[in-house]
Amino acid sequence: MKRAGAPLLALLVAGCAAGPEMPDDQRAADSHAGAGLHLIAQGQPEAARPRLERALQIDAEHPQALSGMGLVAEAQDDAEGAYAYHQRAAQAAPESGPVLNNWGRSLCRAGEVDEALAVFEDAAGAEGYDSAEVPLTNAARCALEAGREETAGRRADAAVEAAPGFAPARVVRAELNYRRGAPEAAAEDLDQARESGGAGARGLYWSARVAAARDRPEEAAGFAEALAERFPGSAWSERLQADEVGHD
Repeated sequence: MKRAGAPLLALLVAGCAAGPEMPDDQRAADSHAGAGLHLIAQGQPEAARPRLERALQIDAEHPQALSGMGLVAEAQDDAEGAYAYHQRAAQAAPESGPVLNNWGRSLCRAGEVDEALAVFEDAAGAEGYDSAEVPLTNAARCALEAGREETAGRRADAAVEAAPGFAPARVVRAELNYRRGAPEAAAEDLDQARESGGAGARGLYWSARVAAARDRPEEAAGFAEALAERFPGSAWSERLQADEVGHD
C-alpha cells in the first residue's frame, strides 16, 4: 500500500476547513473530504473512499475530494484513475499548491515530463502555499528519472534551500550526486536526511550505495541491515539485495 506524504496531506486537510459563512452543503462536503484525507494520511485509503465519494456527491468538483480520490487510486496502483482525478482537481483549483503538486506527480508518471515540470513550478509558486520544497523535490525526482540531471540539480538545490531539513530533498540530491560520481557530497546530504528522521527506505538504500562507493563496507552493511529491519520486503530492500550491496 502506498502512502501519501504528510506535508501534502496536512495542507489538503487544512484546505478543507469550513468557515462560518459557508453554505451548509459546502461545509458538509468539506467535512467529508477532510475526514477522507485524514484517513489516507493514516494509511487507510479504502476507509477514506466512502467519505470522499460522499463529498463528491454534494460537490462534484470539490478539489480536495478529487485529489483524495486520486490518492486512493494511487494506493490501488490505478495510474489511469489517479491521472483523471488529479486532472479534474487541478482544473477545479488551478491555483492550489497541493492540488497542483499531485497533478504534477501524475503527469510525471505518465511520462509527460515537460508538462509535469511546468505544473510543479506553478505549485511551488502558488500563493499561500508554504511548502514549496514538496513540488520542488518532486520536480527534481521527475527530472532525474527522465535523465535531465541539470534540471534535477537546480530543482533539488532549490528544494534544499527552501527547507534545509526536508529529508526527501536531501535524498534526491544525494542520488543525483551519486550518479555524478560525487559520493562525498551525497554522503553529506544523506547524513542530514537521516538526522532529520525522514530518510525512509529510499534514503537507507542510497546510504548503503554511497557507503559502498566510498569503500566503507561495514557502514554499507549497517545501512543494509537497517533497511531490511525497518522496511522488510520493500522494493528498496529487494533492490539493494539485487545490487549485492552490504551483503556477504
